Amino acid sequence: MENSCCVVTFEITQHSLIFEKKLRDNGFEVKLMPVPRELSSSCGIAAYINCDDKANILSLCEDENVIFEKFHEVNLNKSKSWFFKHLKK
Repeated sequence: MENSCCVVTFEITQHSLIFEKKLRDNGFEVKLMPVPRELSSSCGIAAYINCDDKANILSLCEDENVIFEKFHEVNLNKSKSWFFKHLKK
């Protein structure tokens, strides 16, 4: 498994659902998950994406006016969160 992961956070749940639909419609892999509290306390849903796709996803979001809060790249080896340790398995 990779040593890092990318998680996208949102201010409201509706934005996460739009993000997921737009990405899937454009052939990207995306998985919605509970947002780790270390990253955000805004919305309860975050998106797990491939870090290699970040530039293309940012471009798509800009072109399609898809709203998100922030992209987070998390080093799984340095994170103390039980949530991220679970992702490594």
